[in-house]
Amino acid sequence: MPRMASELVKPLVSESGVDNDPIDPKAPESNPQIDSTLPSESVESVATVDAQPIRLTLVSAVSDDTLLACELPEWAGGLLEGRLTGLCSDLMRALSPMSQESDWQYFHWPIAGIKDHSESAAIEALDAWLHRRWAETTAQDPTIVLAVSQLDLSSIFADALILPTLDELAVSADRKRHAWHVIQESRRA
Repeated sequence: MPRMASELVKPLVSESGVDNDPIDPKAPESNPQIDSTLPSESVESVATVDAQPIRLTLVSAVSDDTLLACELPEWAGGLLEGRLTGLCSDLMRALSPMSQESDWQYFHWPIAGIKDHSESAAIEALDAWLHRRWAETTAQDPTIVLAVSQLDLSSIFADALILPTLDELAVSADRKRHAWHVIQESRRA
């Protein structure tokens, strides 16, 4: 005759020495005291920081004698429009007053198809793109202007003018004055 599973478990539980008294739901709650005489062990927790992947959009403008590359603020949704368009156009007019037109292009990171989304991969891709854009200038010594916050691009163009980000320029009169001062000083040099 087949035995029930509970019949098979009862002998195992009784052999293990475990007290298998059923819990009475009507019984008052017991609050056993914790033995605090045992030394506590220190537990080291290692905080893992989930590094946010780099996501950015740059817009560049190239004229005969100027390369301007600006990181678009996150709130712009990767598009140059409205006051950012006016701000970038004003920067290009101040940087390259003799040029009649500029070629504008976007750079989005991460790039689809590239598996490595690290900061070094982003800088390498941006380096290649900016040098290609720089090659489109025709002046012997073009002015290079960067306004980028997420990546340190000083190793790409050591002699570039560094301006505040577009986000800062759009909301701070002091940062805008500083940018115009940097541009004027570069023109005098």
